[in-house]
Amino acid sequence: MATITEIQHVRTIDHIIIKPQPSISKLREVATSIPVPIPSPQPTHKALTVNEHFQYELSDTATPSLGEHEVLLRTKVVGLAPIDWKTVQYKFCMPSFPWINGRECSAVVEQVGTAVKSVSKGQRVWTSTYYRDRRAGCFQELVVAPEHTVIPMPNSISFDDAASLGVCGLTAAMTMWKWFDVPMRRRRLTRSISIKDRRYALIWGGSTITGQYAIQIAVEAGYRVIAVASGRTRRRVSDLGAHHVIIRDGRTPADIADEIRSIGKDNIVLGIDLVGPQTATQGVSCLSKSHPARFAPLAVPAPPIAAPANVEIVNVEMKQFVLDRESRQYAVHLADLVGQGRVKAPKVIVLPGGLQEVEAGLTRIRTGDMGGSKLVVRI
Repeated sequence: MATITEIQHVRTIDHIIIKPQPSISKLREVATSIPVPIPSPQPTHKALTVNEHFQYELSDTATPSLGEHEVLLRTKVVGLAPIDWKTVQYKFCMPSFPWINGRECSAVVEQVGTAVKSVSKGQRVWTSTYYRDRRAGCFQELVVAPEHTVIPMPNSISFDDAASLGVCGLTAAMTMWKWFDVPMRRRRLTRSISIKDRRYALIWGGSTITGQYAIQIAVEAGYRVIAVASGRTRRRVSDLGAHHVIIRDGRTPADIADEIRSIGKDNIVLGIDLVGPQTATQGVSCLSKSHPARFAPLAVPAPPIAAPANVEIVNVEMKQFVLDRESRQYAVHLADLVGQGRVKAPKVIVLPGGLQEVEAGLTRIRTGDMGGSKLVVRI
């Protein structure tokens, strides 16, 4: 005889309704009718890249996302500097391919990371970038830079002028203020300085863009400046404040050094060379023999130099602007001086053709005398 539990179980089974299973073709029909979301393509922008054969190519590149302390810049004007053509010519500072070069630009802030406080969208800015970050190469329409390297532009200067600040302007400023320890703000003198107590700064390559900025910063700090330049650029160098301009045309470095020593005597305590190994060696020989002195060989590649014990050969590493957040102060102060007209930007020659004009511009810098002018490209 069946138990109550068994009877209940049988009744439950009796009431199960078995539905027919859909066919395979019906399942396929249902599956294809369900809309599948299509991911949006990653945004791109134009960039001038260097391929593995060290040739330039204009192409589309992916626009990267931002870190919380980063800023996305829409490039307005890029500055062209000797380091840009030397990087490709001598095959250095390009960690992978395709690579994007370009170390300086003026721009408008396109977007800011969530933690960025010092700049805002739509602001006019300039920057100096680091070669190890492909996103930061300035030869592209959109550039990603750390917040502390993005500096507001003074209202009084143009995008063209600001494009000269990131390499040459900042190199001169940091050489003087960081590595030479020159005061950023001039001390007021309580008495006149006698001739024998004057301190001189030597700028060999005074008409280069870095040299022009260095002359003005040295004068601003109270140094008397001896600059070496061509006859063609003598007026420009003198107008920037150089107290003595020595013409290099048709002369040997040794002959020029003799004239430098006749002017500065034993009081040349700072020296910058922007030309090459021979002039750097002669420049060191012009420095004081009795006072502490510092010398910066800024021509790339910098030569090894033997110097007397009282002379410090300074290794200027511009990557410190990006790696050391404290270096922002030098860029901010430089911008302030330019904005006030106390330091003048160089004369600029503008190429209006966009990224495709960059390569021709770099060739022009490499093969010709720019006569003290800065070449920039409007993007």
